[in-house]
Amino acid sequence: MNQSNIPFRTWDLDLLTDYVLKFHHRNTRKYGALLLKRLMTLGEHHHELDKVTDHFRNSIQDLDTHCMKEENVLFPYILELYAASELNQKIQPFHCGSIEFPIHAMMEDHSDELSRHQRIEELTNGYQAPAGSEEEYQQVLDALKQFRGYMEEHIYVENEILFPRALQLEAKHTVTLTCR
Repeated sequence: MNQSNIPFRTWDLDLLTDYVLKFHHRNTRKYGALLLKRLMTLGEHHHELDKVTDHFRNSIQDLDTHCMKEENVLFPYILELYAASELNQKIQPFHCGSIEFPIHAMMEDHSDELSRHQRIEELTNGYQAPAGSEEEYQQVLDALKQFRGYMEEHIYVENEILFPRALQLEAKHTVTLTCR
């Protein structure tokens, strides 16, 4: 899934988290909103794009919610885990016991988005504008394809590197609570 030459596996967890936040989350919101406007404008004269527009609108709304959950709940704790590991310390467990459940929920979101963008690809005939359509049509489809590529990189970094490492750190650097 990773189409990048960036050596993400060599990066520290705090750098990976910052990259996801400052590149992927920021750009998902910024360029997703701009692309939706372009798609809606184009769709005014191309009603065959109505389902594509609906899928993409739902995608950027769901991705925004997904990003907020990571930014406000999961990533702050992951950064605490990283800091504890750097100092060889232990921290209190996550408020619901483990980050395993929220990570699983994030990965389910990722799976849903991959399926949704697969459907967009199918609806756009592999991101190919109909013969004779204006240049903007193909440019919007190219932008949808690029958006998907960045989303796939985002998912790769989180699912394959960031989340597994965070779980490893959690196992080593959280206090074990005992009931008496």
